[in-house]
Amino acid sequence: MWLFSLRQVAGELRGRWRYRWRPPTIATWQLRARYRLPVDGCWTVYNGGPTPETSHSWSLWGQRYADDLVVTDAHGRSAPEGARRPEQYDAWGRPIVAPADGVVVAARGGHRDCPWVGVIDPFAWSPLGNFVVIEHAPGECSLAAHHQRGSLAVRPGQRVRAGDVIGRCGNSGHSTEPHLHWQLMDRPDPTQAVSLPVRFTRYWRERDGRLELVEDGTPVRGERVCAGDTANLTQHQDTRRSQAPNA
Repeated sequence: MWLFSLRQVAGELRGRWRYRWRPPTIATWQLRARYRLPVDGCWTVYNGGPTPETSHSWSLWGQRYADDLVVTDAHGRSAPEGARRPEQYDAWGRPIVAPADGVVVAARGGHRDCPWVGVIDPFAWSPLGNFVVIEHAPGECSLAAHHQRGSLAVRPGQRVRAGDVIGRCGNSGHSTEPHLHWQLMDRPDPTQAVSLPVRFTRYWRERDGRLELVEDGTPVRGERVCAGDTANLTQHQDTRRSQAPNA
């Protein structure tokens, strides 16, 4: 953990020097690949966005544009009331997918899942837990972290296509509940990378109980976003409406 933290501090300084203290922004960064959401179904953006008010960690260039995604019900809850174990959370075990074509450059799947929720695992030996890094284009790599132990479906060197399942949502590393930490980076080592702004193509956003198609956009904190088959999403929308208060 100390080594990881020291490498992260050094990486922050190198990243700022690399960009001459002018970080990438939505307006200036030209994406080299097309990205879809790294999940199927509907998820809620717990943390994330391109502004200081919505950002995962605005002061850290290495995580500035990262997203934390959870699964919530019609009442905004990520687990039934009184849930004590990660297995009771709606995100637990949900598939995580490749956001674009690419090559897996790093994958680790042996870190334990924290058996508790609401606290960071004191025995975690990596903040990332189980993770997958995919290189999609020169200078564009995605990181998907906190996978379930033993769930990784890919290995380094393997080619993947957008939408391929790479693992399942877990509670490994520095995770207080099952969720996905996802970000786009300018290099494959998360401790040495600068986080890049990303715009996702063709996803659905829930507004006032209805799904609207977003051709190109950036989800922000508090939004509920969906990807996948439209028939399944329509069924999901009907289910949520039936679960809503006073339905």
